[in-house]
Formats: sequence, structure tokens, C-alpha cells
Amino acid sequence: MKKLLGIINYKNEELFIFQENGTVSILNAKNYVKPKNYTLIKNRNLIIGNSKINGETVFNFRYGPVTGGVAEAGIYNIHTSGERILSVEIDVTFKRRNIENKMINKNLSEALNMAESVCGNFAFSHSLAFCKAVENIFNIKISESHRLLRVVALELERLYNHIYVITELAKGAAQKVLTSHLQYLFEECLRINELFSGSRHLLSFNRIGGVKNSFEKTKIEKILIKLNEIEKRFSLLYKKSLESGNYLDRLHNTGIVSTNMAIEIGLTGPSLRASGVREDLREFDNYYNSIDIPVKEEGDSLSRMEVRAEEIFISINLIKECLEKILNLKVEKDIPQFNIENGKGYGAVESPSGTLCYFLSIINGKIDFSYIVTPSLFGFKAIADSLVNQIFTDFVFTVESFGVNFADAAR
Repeated sequence: MKKLLGIINYKNEELFIFQENGTVSILNAKNYVKPKNYTLIKNRNLIIGNSKINGETVFNFRYGPVTGGVAEAGIYNIHTSGERILSVEIDVTFKRRNIENKMINKNLSEALNMAESVCGNFAFSHSLAFCKAVENIFNIKISESHRLLRVVALELERLYNHIYVITELAKGAAQKVLTSHLQYLFEECLRINELFSGSRHLLSFNRIGGVKNSFEKTKIEKILIKLNEIEKRFSLLYKKSLESGNYLDRLHNTGIVSTNMAIEIGLTGPSLRASGVREDLREFDNYYNSIDIPVKEEGDSLSRMEVRAEEIFISINLIKECLEKILNLKVEKDIPQFNIENGKGYGAVESPSGTLCYFLSIINGKIDFSYIVTPSLFGFKAIADSLVNQIFTDFVFTVESFGVNFADAAR
């Protein structure tokens, strides 16, 4: 089950970034037939979606770039001849910053800051994928305490993103009481982030070779208390939400992505697992000892919500386990020094919405070439495809359930 995630044109050579059975690899393209999502990835800086449909009764409902239902600047061109959606084109160019090209000739510290700025919701995931690429190139070893702190940060990012997605789904279904309680938990997650790292979105916490020295063990008890409270509250809310027929009806059979469709598009993360595929980079990541992987079969908005809800409990348990281990470790203050040489390599992480990968070439300590794989590119394609034949009232549930970002796709 090999999925194409990226196409690198480097020094007159085309390379494919593949993901298969939870591992990422970079291979020479000439040895492989072009996968079905080759054109999507090759044209990733253009419109994402379906072919435009024309006809006497067809009109384009242009949604965005600035409107109440779209959190970022982006456009959905929805082609319809009534309530039924015929095709969707998604324009992410309003958020394009050409960060990959702007990294060139930047030193590693400057480039890391740029990686972190690609997408605020996935800031730590981007910074970690970048750091892992550099660390793989120069064979930099990470201490046990810093490895655990990185796991905590990555799972904190997953926690608040998953709660945010479920909040937006509840809001779309007019579940006002549920939405209000979830918004409180979302805010509590951001406060934990700040207590842990000094930033509500875990900014500037990561460093090449480890994390910054800002963590105090006296904070662990406060964080554990807050996590236990979030776990308790969310458990009750989730149980109650599954008893609401009106809420579940809005999500069930909405925005369906079949297993074959998910694989052909290149989906990763919760959206892939909601379509029946058991795959998670964390299972093969030496940062993690073991991890549960929830899988659903329906491939609809409800399944995507359920996968994220179950992952919330998994993330909380992982965070608590890591924090308790840190209590018995000496947290190194210094990050090991390393020699800057020439080389190329990649790093990949399981972000809240799927695989994030950085391929870097470094010459004389500066970025010579960079390529970024983001999950939102494939998420938007899945949104466009799964909206076909849906009605307008299903739009919000389909879009929000994938947890994608215009900034992440546009880079």
C-alpha cells in the first residue's frame, strides 16, 4: 500500500517521497510508474479539486476568500445547478508564501523559524520534521529527556487540534451547549501549552538537537491535574454527544471517502484511519515505545470525528506517561554541539492531520534545497472529491472533519 506524497526535482533527478506501512522513503522516480495522484502533487501550486463543470443551469458559488465560514483566506468554487454539488475547485493561493524557496541560503536557525511559520496549528510538527531532517543528515543524537519532551509537545499539539476539529463539527450542527464546553477545553489545552513551553501554540520550543531549556519539573504536577480534568470532562461530553441523534445524523454518511479513494489521493493521518487503513508514523517512530491506533471503516465525517476523539484519550495518556518518566530523569540543559557539513536527508512526523515531511539539502551550513510534504494538500483533494453529489448543508461537516489548513497546503 505505497502512497505517493511528494515529487522532488533535485539536481536534474526526479525523486518520489513514498509512505508505506507507516514508514517514509525517498526513491528514484524512474523505477516506478506514475501513481494516480502524480498530477495532483505535480500541480500542487495550482487549483486543488475536480474539473470545472459547465452547463446552462450550472453556476459557480464562490465561497471565500473572506467569509464567516472560512477561517483562513481561501476560496471554494462550488459548481452546482441547485442544492446538489457537482464539482469543487479549491484555491489556496491566497496563503502562498513560497517558504521552500525563501529558505534557500538561510542558516539552519533561520530556516527552522520559517518552517515553524508555515502553519500555526501545526507549528511544532513542522519544526520537528525540519529538526529531524537536519538531525538525520548530521547524525545528531537526542537525549532521552529531550526526546520525551518532544513527544509531550507533539501530543499536546494533537490534543488541541483534535478538540478544535470536534468543536467546529459541534458548532456546525448547532450543538450550542456541547460547543461551549468544548471551547472551554480548547482554551485549557492552549493554557497547558503555555505552561509547558511558554507559548500557546508551542512556538520557539524546538531546537536542532533538542528543545529549549525552559521546562521546570514543578510545572508537571499542574499540567497533570489539568490533563486529568480535560480527560474527565471530554469523556463525559463525548459520551453525551454520541447519544444525540440529531448531531450524529449530520455527520453520518457525509463526505464519504472509501479506502481505495483515500489511498489513491494520498491521505494520511486520522482521515486515512477513518477510511479503514491502520497506519500511523508513530508506530514505527523510535520516539514512541508503543501506541494504540484507532481505525473506523465508514470513511465519513462521523468516522473522522470518532478517530480524533479516541486519539484524544490516547494522546492524554501518552503525555502523562512521558511527564511521569521525566520526573525521574535529569533534564539536560545543554543541546549537544554538532559539526555543520554538507549533506541531504529528510525527517517525517505524524502531525495532527497526517504525515509532514521535510527533505533538505545543506551546503556550508545553509539550506541549498527544501521540499515540504503537508497533509492538507491531500485533505483538500479529499474534501473536493467527497463533496461531489453532497448538498450545501453537508459542506461544513465535510470540510471541518478533515482538519486541514489553507496555510499548510499553500506553504
